[in-house]
Amino acid sequence: MASPVQYYYSAYSAYAYIGHQYFERIVKNSGRRIDHKPFNLIKCINNIGSQPLSERTEASLEYYFKRQRDRWSEFRNVEMPGQTPTSHSNAADLADRILIAGIFSKKNIDDLAFKFMLDHWTKNTDLTNENQIKEILISENFNADELLEIASTKKVIDAYEQNTEQAIALSIFGSPTYFVDDDMFYGQDNLELVERALQKPFKK
Repeated sequence: MASPVQYYYSAYSAYAYIGHQYFERIVKNSGRRIDHKPFNLIKCINNIGSQPLSERTEASLEYYFKRQRDRWSEFRNVEMPGQTPTSHSNAADLADRILIAGIFSKKNIDDLAFKFMLDHWTKNTDLTNENQIKEILISENFNADELLEIASTKKVIDAYEQNTEQAIALSIFGSPTYFVDDDMFYGQDNLELVERALQKPFKK
């Protein structure tokens, strides 16, 4: 049986949000499943030698996180607000751990991951706010109290840290990053290559 496609991301990532539905569709069409790997994006970036966001020029930030973001959201037909959510700097630690809790509870979290992303970007949802997270879980018919409790356990916190350490060891440049049979593809702009790799692996 073909191995799952590893998916390294954080739930507040703009580009993970833009590519998520397309990614989910091509993996499903390939007959494989998604191996979700939520990780601490900022910790990873700061530990692999990448230039911190705080040190990048305004022109660079404007291009990657405004103009390019807007073009790709239009291309993928994904709703994107004109302004970055005010809670964006809070990151998504709780939402990421909730997703891991869902995995431990043997739940399918493909659509829940997208719901977190969608509400963050279109409703300004704070993905570190327990009450806002709980509302999403209830709306998606999950046992909110159970997942919130599991998300605070040592095994989930350790799994989140392990995902992050794996991302650092793999020198993952950002979110999203996909692995098809150990072949890494960084960024949702490479999803067409991911789709091809699922049909026919690239030569190494």
